[in-house]
Amino acid sequence: MMQMQYAAVVVVLLAGVIVYLGFRSRKGTAAGTKNGAASNVISMDRHRKAKQSSGEQPCSSCKKKNGKLIFYAQDNGTVVGLCKDCKAKAKKRDMLPL
Repeated sequence: MMQMQYAAVVVVLLAGVIVYLGFRSRKGTAAGTKNGAASNVISMDRHRKAKQSSGEQPCSSCKKKNGKLIFYAQDNGTVVGLCKDCKAKAKKRDMLPL
């Protein structure tokens, strides 16, 4: 009698393991995750290369690439980058440099 209960418990446990492995394997092969095409991970190497190749930033006011920009905070909280030529516009509007 005790051996039959033991055998029944072993069979139930084996069935549970088989069901668990079946669900686990289905979860791992969801659509799009098998080949990595739908990944939300961004390659930092690609980001760094894109940042280096962009060169100089344009001025927020005149849109010219005049080299180094000075960044100012506007009244509404946004940040603008102005060149040395547009620095007078920032002083007229009492913008604070960052």
